[in-house]
Amino acid sequence: MVSSADHWRAVALVAVLSVASAGFWLVGGGTVAGVQQPETIASCTTITEPGRYTLSADITDSRVDTCINIQSDDVVLLGRGHRIDGVGAFGTAGVIVRSNGDPPLRNVTVRNVSVTDWDDGIRYIGVTDGAVVGTTTANNRVGLSLLNARDNRLAENVARDNRLRGISLLESSANNTLVGNNASNNDLFGIHLVEAGASNNTVANNTASNNEFGIALIGAQSNTLRSNTANGNQIAGIWLSTAENNRLVRNSVSNRFYGIFLADLSSGNTITDNTAESNAVGIRLRSSDENRIVDNAVVSSSDNGILLISSDRNVVTGNTGSNNARDITLISSTGNSVGNNSVSMTHARPVFNTAARESHRTASTTGSSHRFIPTLEEPPTHFKC
Repeated sequence: MVSSADHWRAVALVAVLSVASAGFWLVGGGTVAGVQQPETIASCTTITEPGRYTLSADITDSRVDTCINIQSDDVVLLGRGHRIDGVGAFGTAGVIVRSNGDPPLRNVTVRNVSVTDWDDGIRYIGVTDGAVVGTTTANNRVGLSLLNARDNRLAENVARDNRLRGISLLESSANNTLVGNNASNNDLFGIHLVEAGASNNTVANNTASNNEFGIALIGAQSNTLRSNTANGNQIAGIWLSTAENNRLVRNSVSNRFYGIFLADLSSGNTITDNTAESNAVGIRLRSSDENRIVDNAVVSSSDNGILLISSDRNVVTGNTGSNNARDITLISSTGNSVGNNSVSMTHARPVFNTAARESHRTASTTGSSHRFIPTLEEPPTHFKC
């Protein structure tokens, strides 16, 4: 007959063997530790196997074409605050995640690394269900970009001082989430979504400041921009060009020229519950039809609170504000529904643009108690987009 003590010794032995066969051993204090520790990386390399990889030191002044080339599913690259640094050569990249074959890579995470002085800092190409978290990309041509990448999460990254763009979603990059990122002091765009395939992305709680354009949607469709801050940009906080069916909700914009600017046949967009303060023009539409400008707060605009030029069949209603040089101005715009706004003015004697007066008279509005007066001359040609 087996004693109770022998029984429990047997049970314990089976448990130990089971844990060991799974790649773990019991260690002091009863904790479980993995036999396979993260693989250490101290120089540029290509990763072709799943696993966890840890950068153990800074890589500086690298002259290779690609420093970290990830070609496998199920990879986690942990930078631990280290730097992957190049020399700024054209066509180079700090971190590239890309499949060698047809199936896209899945489940690749890059975390807590600084990538500087490359043509591309971090680029995901054809990657799904991945993440980029807590990185810094600086002094590259492009900081962080997704190309034909879907269902990825970009969170709490800093993209600054890049020569062209901070964060870009290109071509068919869809269903991605950008949250809590800071894209500032880039030469052109802070956050940049391009082409019709850049769709159904959520851009929320990001900061895009001190760029030429804070957040730009160019040909992008059906995206949501929510609770972002775009301040101190040279031209516009949020710029839509040929962009359709996007939602801009609860964003805060304060910029040199335009808070929110729709242009170039942008249509079907909803601009609601945003705050535009201390811009030259709070919300501007040019050659953009059938958009909804609803329930926004427009404050302290030095030229116009809301300005429509050659833009037809838009709805402008429920907007409020104060201390704007002009309230709502329409030029060469017809069929717009403008009503129940209270976007008050401060200037009793605005400066008229006489060349616009006749075209202004063609504007068609309904239900508005506001005065509609021609706008000041536009900024110099090189600021038009």
